[in-house]
Order: sequence, then C-alpha cells, then structure tokens
Amino acid sequence: MKNIFFNALMILLFACNINAATAQTAADEAAVREFITATWAAFNAGDLDKGLAACTEKVSEIGPDGSLFTGKQSLRESWETMMKMVDAKPSFSCEQLTVRFITADVAITTFDSNADIKIGGQQVGGKTKGMAVLHKINGKWLIEFDSSTPVLPPPTAGGN
Repeated sequence: MKNIFFNALMILLFACNINAATAQTAADEAAVREFITATWAAFNAGDLDKGLAACTEKVSEIGPDGSLFTGKQSLRESWETMMKMVDAKPSFSCEQLTVRFITADVAITTFDSNADIKIGGQQVGGKTKGMAVLHKINGKWLIEFDSSTPVLPPPTAGGN
C-alpha cells in the first residue's frame, strides 16, 4: 500500500511539472511570435533603429544573395546602402512562422517571407525561406543570427 501511494504521488508531481513546463513554453512561444511580428513591422515601417534594436551587437546575417554581415553596424550600413538604390520603400512579409526552443533562452524560428524590392524598375526581392536564432537576454528576446534562402522554381523537363 505504501508503494502504491508513493508511486501515485510521484506520478502526480511529474504530471504537474510537465504541465508547468508546457505552460511556460506556450507563454514563451507567444512572446517570440510577438517579438518577430514587431521586428518585421519595424522594418516595414522603415524604422531601422527599432529593427536593429531587436538584434544583439554581434548579430550575423546571411542575405538571400549570400552576403554575410556581422554586427549591428554592418547591418545598418547594408540597409542604408540598399535604401539609396531602391525605387521605393521595400515591403516584407513573414508567414508560416514556426518556433522551436533549444533551451529556455534560445529559440530557432523558421518562416516564409516575401520581399517587394525594386531597383531601376526591376524586382530584386522575392520569396525566401528564412530562419533566425533568438537569444533571451535579461528577459528580452534578441536576434543572434538570421538567414534567407531564395525559393527558386524547379527546372522544367527538357531544360526549358
């Protein structure tokens, strides 16, 4: 009887612990989703300072053209150079966002995005698959790394 009571108590404690961990993950996932949405909104609004505030100082980014930028200053310079070349303010979308926690303070996000960027009347943006590594520092999620891979249509039969 003693063993049954002890085992039941252990199962109850284990179940409560799992439920609390799941609730924390759900709250953290909602916070990550809100953070990503706000960051995309900042870049769409052309608010570079607010967009870069979402990044760590040593952030790294691989752009859809394969360019690598490291550090906020490098990202700022890249953005400012692009803004001098574009016909109009670019717009970006983020869809199909997934969040996966590696630890309580590190998350990987993946997403589909579309960039409407025109230079000299030519569309240079387009569809990409993206991912970002986020780090929760002092209670605030920040981007450590992000990358974008262009979505290219598969070749057609016969090489056309």
